[in-house]
Amino acid sequence: MKHEVGYDDIELTVSKYPGLGSAAEAHGLLSGMLCVDGGTDFDQWIKDFFVDDAPSISQLELSLLRTVFDTTRKQLDDFDFSFQPFLPDDECSLEERAIALGEWCQGFLLGIGYAGKRSEWPGECTEILKDFLEIAQLDPEVVDESDEMDYAELEEYVRVGVQVVRSEFTSQTPNRLH
Repeated sequence: MKHEVGYDDIELTVSKYPGLGSAAEAHGLLSGMLCVDGGTDFDQWIKDFFVDDAPSISQLELSLLRTVFDTTRKQLDDFDFSFQPFLPDDECSLEERAIALGEWCQGFLLGIGYAGKRSEWPGECTEILKDFLEIAQLDPEVVDESDEMDYAELEEYVRVGVQVVRSEFTSQTPNRLH
């Protein structure tokens, strides 16, 4: 299931607020927050991502963001591997998509509160989070179009990795705090 709102729509919304990350980073943050705490609500995500700009977001922008939030929550809650990281379409250059994937991973790590020093993450989380940290630090300027298959494999790894992390956190006690 794809998101009902296009990446460019959210990127345009996010770009109106200086100092914020990309649409990919916003979605990564949301996904991380929902993996750790499925009860995270829309207002918390908006407050955490938009910080001081949250009150000035228009109703149309909030509606677009709400759609992304609801779709993401449904994808993660369904456990049917329909989850999709919110990234630019294949029409964008590989470099742009690689940058967005790194930003997505960075947002995800922020969303779950991963600083790279904690070792008591449930199950396979530690290894996946370390890999996400490496993806967030990749240099997109060294990619060329022949790396298309490598990018597709990384994107798939992230897609499945998020679902594994979500599953690991869901199987933990409900009292786990972020």
